Amino acid sequence: MASFKVAQDLGVTTLETDLAVTRDGVVVISHDPVLNPALTRGPDGQWLAAAGPAIRTLSLDELKRYDIGRLDPASKYAQQFPEQKPVDGQRFPTLTEFFAQAAPGVRFNIEIKTDPGKPDLTLDPAAFAKLAVEGIRSAGAEARSTLQSFDWRGLIEARKLAPEIATGCL
Repeated sequence: MASFKVAQDLGVTTLETDLAVTRDGVVVISHDPVLNPALTRGPDGQWLAAAGPAIRTLSLDELKRYDIGRLDPASKYAQQFPEQKPVDGQRFPTLTEFFAQAAPGVRFNIEIKTDPGKPDLTLDPAAFAKLAVEGIRSAGAEARSTLQSFDWRGLIEARKLAPEIATGCL
C-alpha cells in the first residue's frame, strides 16, 4: 500500500496491480501466485527459504501474517532495485483496501493472474474473473478499471459478466 501512496503522491494517474485469491475467496493484491522469498518474511520475521505456499491455500488471516515491506537484501531481486525504500509491516492488501486508498479519478489496470500451465496455483479463470468483477463493482470503479490478463479465459468470462468493464489481452 505504501508504494501505491507514493505513486499517487508523485501524480501517477493509473495504478497497475495483479490479483490473487485466498482460500477463503478474498481477492488480494499480489504479483505472484505463491509467496516470493525475495520479498516475504514469515510471522517469525525470517525470510522464507523457498517459494510458497500458494496464496490460494492460505486464508486471508494466514496471509496477513506475512510482511512484504522490504526486499531480502541477499536476494538477486533486491540487487536489481538498490534504491527501493523499505516499509516494514506492509501486508498483502485486499482489493477492497486497494480501492479504498485510491484518490478520486485514478484509473486501474488490474491483472487476473492465472496460468493454463499451472492451474493448481490459482482459482479457475471463471471464478477468478467473477470475484474480480465483484470487487470492481463494489468499489464503483467499473468506468476507471481495465481487467487484463495473459490468460484470456478469465477476460472472456469478465466480458460476459460485466461488458461495461474494459478488458485488455496481454
